[in-house]
Amino acid sequence: MENNIPVPDIEQPRQRKTLGAALNRIHVIVILTAIGLAGFLLIMLALLALLALRSHAESNLQLTARAISYTTEAALVFNDASAAHDSLVFIADRGDFTQAKILTPAGNTFTEWQHPVAGNWDKLGQFVGHLAFPDPVTLPVIHSGSVIGTVWLTGNGTSLLGFLLETVLSLLGCLVLTALVALYFSRRMQKGIVDALGHITRVTHEVSANRSFTLRVPSAPIAELHTLSQDFNSLLTELEAWENHMKNENVSLTKKALHDGLTGLHNRAFFIDTLNQCFNPMRPPLSLALLFIDVDNFKEINDSLGHAAGDRVLMVIGERLSKTLREGDVLARLGGDEFAILLDPMISTAESVAFAERIVEIMKTPVILLNNKTLDVSLSIGIALSPSQANSAKELLEKADEAMYRSKKISGSCWHVSTGMPLTVVTKD
Repeated sequence: MENNIPVPDIEQPRQRKTLGAALNRIHVIVILTAIGLAGFLLIMLALLALLALRSHAESNLQLTARAISYTTEAALVFNDASAAHDSLVFIADRGDFTQAKILTPAGNTFTEWQHPVAGNWDKLGQFVGHLAFPDPVTLPVIHSGSVIGTVWLTGNGTSLLGFLLETVLSLLGCLVLTALVALYFSRRMQKGIVDALGHITRVTHEVSANRSFTLRVPSAPIAELHTLSQDFNSLLTELEAWENHMKNENVSLTKKALHDGLTGLHNRAFFIDTLNQCFNPMRPPLSLALLFIDVDNFKEINDSLGHAAGDRVLMVIGERLSKTLREGDVLARLGGDEFAILLDPMISTAESVAFAERIVEIMKTPVILLNNKTLDVSLSIGIALSPSQANSAKELLEKADEAMYRSKKISGSCWHVSTGMPLTVVTKD
């Protein structure tokens, strides 16, 4: 028994459209859409013009009826139907109406005139006139204040029909001419685009497949594609330089992410990360001291001297604090007027106190502002130690912050050790 297992068909590669075919289809759709929109707008304009012409023709019928009323008034007075008919014929040669009647006050026909029908064109004109003017125009003939008759007219649509026919023929001619011109220019534009993009495609393929950076794309007749070609050539030339630039930029961005933009010191994110690493359970316990530093009366400095003076003060403080550091210590600006120093390792409490005293001492020198004026600036310092006072980064930071606020509350310009290690408060002389 044969085991007939169906073998799946091998999928053939799909035939993709070329750019030329895609553009050609798009151009045809665009041309047809444009012609449709243009035709619609032209038809709307023609209808508006037709309505305006109908209104004008209706006004002419009113004027014609008034003229007939004047010319046939005497004939009605003297009951001369022949004279009235002659007046209708005279005006009909110069007017545009299908039928005219003079009615007596009783509604009887006194005299009338009918436009002769010479062929289908006249029949069609009368039909269009009936559609355009479904109701006849009537006007009373008045003599000495009394109505002696009525003028009755029906409109003729021959002129409207001629206008409509001319409009349709003109419209079709314009649309055909528009389509031909649009097709011609679209083909020219298509050739320029396809040729230019073909050059870019071939060079791109060679660069991708064979790393042929020496190839260049020739210029294109279209300005945008020419610019694209030149930019692509420049890209090939500058690719290696751009890669080196990106490496340098990454280094710069890394530095900006970890440093304060004003003072150049480490920022809060770097300091907190460093502090957390010190309490990593995988590392042996360390003896640390954290100094939380705040500028006294910094808001008054900003309010009275301006933010430029405040920035100058922060920069000078950062420079002076940097000079007190030992190897391995970390200084950071936490934000605003707050600084922090991590002393690692810190052997004793007395050593951290001596460090704080040096900071208080260096701030006795006034800060020279940008306008060469001097300003006395002092700092309040809080000290917390680990592991004697804190067993985590968060706790150590909170203890130092608490001690700093105690220093600021007491007098400012001093240091204070966190509660749990009571020491004498030291202030500047």
